[in-house]
Amino acid sequence: MRDADVDAGTVADFLGRLAARTPTPAGGSVAALCTAQAAALVAMVARYCEAPALVERAQRLVSRAQQLAVDDERAFGAVAEAWALPHGVSPDDEERRSAIGAALLGASEPQAQVVETAIEVLVLIDLLRPAARAGLLSDLVAAGEVARAGSAIARMNVESNLSRLPDSEVRSRLLRRMGVTKERA
Repeated sequence: MRDADVDAGTVADFLGRLAARTPTPAGGSVAALCTAQAAALVAMVARYCEAPALVERAQRLVSRAQQLAVDDERAFGAVAEAWALPHGVSPDDEERRSAIGAALLGASEPQAQVVETAIEVLVLIDLLRPAARAGLLSDLVAAGEVARAGSAIARMNVESNLSRLPDSEVRSRLLRRMGVTKERA
């Protein structure tokens, strides 16, 4: 997956790829693009509110979330490749399990960043709300709901990716970033 493959496509292209029977794109890409859409709405409202600093911050979040969609496709592609490794190559399949575990950890990072990016979008919404005219408040509500959806999807992806992995410092750190306590992990 090249960045240009995602950037050059249309929404219809993405939806076609999403509906295909392929491992990517999937929910992780949806989470990232929800967050990108939320940030874009915030940028639009910030422009109407003549808040250039907030426009710039929102635009950075749009770019970051778009890149996270690409990163997610790459990372989950590695998970699919690891799952496709043949069974029984080593007596206990340790190599396969290790490859799957490493790929799942890798796939969790872009999703953790989606959650963090969505939270930044929500902060910008709070900053804009007092300055937004009545007609723009529904756009901020839409941005908030879409950012929360992206965050919820990404958080669930992280928890799902890590649920069957043995405890490690990397796993624990990712779960802490998502606010997951040891009892829930």
